[in-house]
Amino acid sequence: MSETAANPRVLVFIVSYQAHRHVSRLLDRVPPDLWDDPSVHFLMIDDASRDETISVARDWVTARGVKNITLLRNPVNQGYGGNQKLGYRIAAQAGFDFVILLHGDGQYAPEMLPKFIETFRNTRADVVLGSRMQQVKDARKGGMPWYKVVGNKMLTSFQNRMTGRKLSEYHTGYRGYSTRFLKSVPFETNTNEFHFDTEILLQAFHVGARFEEFSIPTHYGDEVCHVQGFKYAKDVIRSTLQYKLHQMGMLCTLKYRNLAPERYRDKTSALYSSHTMALNVVKKRSPSRLLDIGCGPGHVARECERAGVRVTGLDFHPPEADTMSHFHKLNFDEHRLPVDAFDYDMVLLLDVIEHLADPEQFLLDLRNTSQATEAVRKPPTVVISTPNIAFAAMRLNLLLGRFSYAERGILDITHKRLFTRSSLKRVLRDCGYKVEKIEGVPVPFEVVVGGSMGRMLGHIAAALVAVWPTMFAFQFLVTAKPLPGIRQLLQQSEKHHEADERLRSAIAAEQHRV
Repeated sequence: MSETAANPRVLVFIVSYQAHRHVSRLLDRVPPDLWDDPSVHFLMIDDASRDETISVARDWVTARGVKNITLLRNPVNQGYGGNQKLGYRIAAQAGFDFVILLHGDGQYAPEMLPKFIETFRNTRADVVLGSRMQQVKDARKGGMPWYKVVGNKMLTSFQNRMTGRKLSEYHTGYRGYSTRFLKSVPFETNTNEFHFDTEILLQAFHVGARFEEFSIPTHYGDEVCHVQGFKYAKDVIRSTLQYKLHQMGMLCTLKYRNLAPERYRDKTSALYSSHTMALNVVKKRSPSRLLDIGCGPGHVARECERAGVRVTGLDFHPPEADTMSHFHKLNFDEHRLPVDAFDYDMVLLLDVIEHLADPEQFLLDLRNTSQATEAVRKPPTVVISTPNIAFAAMRLNLLLGRFSYAERGILDITHKRLFTRSSLKRVLRDCGYKVEKIEGVPVPFEVVVGGSMGRMLGHIAAALVAVWPTMFAFQFLVTAKPLPGIRQLLQQSEKHHEADERLRSAIAAEQHRV
């Protein structure tokens, strides 16, 4: 069921464990209007408590005749994160628009529930956080121990630095999520432990979710804390670093894989990148017509068009508007090229061949399907970029027993074939390409890190590539010339004697086949 403009369906999800001394008081404190609101429902899931939590809750509901609440008890303990997964899955499947997480031990004020609902109604935010740390003095007045205040602030500061955000608190257990957001991320791959709250926020960052924060009162009483502080801090730091490494293309985890709205970044303005180096080749060779195979959003094509080159792009997904003169949509592993590569002055294959199931056949077909006879003596310049699987970081990871795919970078999860410099040169030679130049591409730190730090690291990476390209090149950029293809050669071959009819027929068929 889709959310309505004024009255979204809201699920208040109460997670409880060993809370029999607090649950009645918690339910008493819920604003009475919510028990009569047809757009609000309560779901309490007790996580296999060994006490009487669920019995106490059931008696409270029966005594007051409340109708809009469901009580469940897990037969096996799922953990704090695992219990949340159940509630969020139910919320999404039952057609709720917004789900609010409330702890059953009374640490968070149920009196604030209307504030959560009002915030969602007014903003339609994907994530609504009740923060205890916007006013630290209030947290202390509410009984939060000083060491928890310091730990919370330190972890939050670290996480903000790693994520580029400015949240006042990552560790509040009082929060709400739109089910639209929950359906967009694989939250069920997150941990079952207490740092689930951190991992789902990181997923929200990754998909560009909209956040709202407001201040809530803090209460620390006689509730039992089941969180082990040092272990929790370690788990939070590890998860945040994993997120940062995933963003940098150095690590891949199913928690964030293929969730980012834009997969291909614009690298044309970076000082060191395969796109920048390819554009330098375009500038030197000055082609009038260029074929951009695997054009992506069209970042490189746009710069070529600005330089007066007419670009034809090929890709599975359409590019951004006004980036090229012509575009053809196709799957490179399934369809033949709709154009003749030899009809162009230059062909770009930037970050393409590593995605192909059979790059050798693709490179052969690029030559052999051409019938452009005029290009035999002046073939197009082919510019190819592909990752260096022998890059230093890859060697180090293998030495340490690691082989982790990533969302971007050398071990991009979509890569099917990878090359060293020698194997790349051998493939091109065997497929009929004369390599004119092969350059090492430094790590594009400027794209990943940005700013003066990114430029400085880029200069260092470039210096290392100049010294030892096979070790420190992140990619290789090849400039090559294709040899004439089979049809081109046969169409221009001089016939001096033909003795076999079947052979003559085969040659004629190949000469005229489209």
